[in-house]
Amino acid sequence: MSRQSHQDTVALAVGTLVGGVLAYLFFALVTRGLGADAAAPVSVLWTYWTVAAAVLTFPLQHWTIRTLAADGHEGTVARSRGRIWGGAVGLSVFSGVVAYVGRDVLFRSDAVAFPAMIAGLTAGACLSGLVRGGLAGRGLYVATGMAVAAENVVRVVLAGIVTILGGGAVAFGAVLTVGSLSGLLWRASLRFEASEAVGAPLGSPLALASGLAVGSLISQIVLTGGPVVLAAIGGSPDDVTSLFIALAVWRAPYMVALGVAPQLTPRLTQLAMGGDAGRLRWIRRWSALAVVAGSVVAATIGATLAGPLIRLVFGPDVGLDAVALALIGVGTAVGLGNLLLLLILLAHGRSRFVTAAWVGGLGTAVLWIALLPGAPLSRVVGAFVAAQGVAFVLQVTAGAAALRQSAPAADVTAAAEAASAQAPPGTL
Repeated sequence: MSRQSHQDTVALAVGTLVGGVLAYLFFALVTRGLGADAAAPVSVLWTYWTVAAAVLTFPLQHWTIRTLAADGHEGTVARSRGRIWGGAVGLSVFSGVVAYVGRDVLFRSDAVAFPAMIAGLTAGACLSGLVRGGLAGRGLYVATGMAVAAENVVRVVLAGIVTILGGGAVAFGAVLTVGSLSGLLWRASLRFEASEAVGAPLGSPLALASGLAVGSLISQIVLTGGPVVLAAIGGSPDDVTSLFIALAVWRAPYMVALGVAPQLTPRLTQLAMGGDAGRLRWIRRWSALAVVAGSVVAATIGATLAGPLIRLVFGPDVGLDAVALALIGVGTAVGLGNLLLLLILLAHGRSRFVTAAWVGGLGTAVLWIALLPGAPLSRVVGAFVAAQGVAFVLQVTAGAAALRQSAPAADVTAAAEAASAQAPPGTL
């Protein structure tokens, strides 16, 4: 790794880590100021924000990075902006309407403010995806790290003001919603030069992003949607908040991995387009071994240290038992492997494989919750681990299929040259 590459990696990791720590500080302010019961609506808003990040921020960011790396110009992205923003507006309105219809179940409130925040979080996630994709796609990784951190800098500063003024859940929700507007500090990243486009784009410009969005959405629903599911099946408000916090704490290494992922996407794309199947196969095998080792470490930490740490930071009425925390740690470790496998499949342009794997994982979770006995909390935690495991197995299988179906470019070129050399004179 070159010195510049190392600096870029550190900048992305630090930006993500700072943003993540500030995110925990934000929600600590919420729980300390409101208590576990009153903070439940903000927990639901935060959970939805992570889902919106999955269906908009992550796919748009990595589609932009991959497209710029594969095309060598900005024309495809420039021509697609209208459809991106149109889709974002449509999704914002739709999500706001759905949240309004279900406001009593989700927020235990008939106020319009929370559904409006759902719509705002949707639009903000789209803005964040294009800003980060535009920065990272041009190799501006330090600025990308700063953009990631800036969202939660804004949230913590405003949450501190709300705490001093004694604001309620609506005020904290509004703070969460406006955080993504920090992306406007990098407005130049949203400008793409249409004049640089040469030739026709390969396939539908947004087909890959749309396919990735479905798989990424399902993966984030599995990763972060537990509190919403728990609330829907009758879990207590205290359990909803405690599960949300436990998932958030365990997600710290996952968030760091997401932070450095923009640097991985162009490299994996180059390996896939160059037909370097051997190196991609090596990466896939080592990811599986890392998942096994990481699961053992996570289970140990969950059974011993995680509970006291959560109660120390977020308050004595917040926390889960050791078994639940250990299982959530194992599921998150498997989720890290799933993230790397997703990026490999994206590099191959095989987003439908990602979607198929996560449909299988989500189906497993639904059956687990619907058919197995037990308390609501234990069923949700078990479904989380089972879904991650099934998706991992399916993505490993899909990655192997992608490598078999993608003939190495060097081999294809050599075969073409050999055929040309052996062809009779005058043939094409």
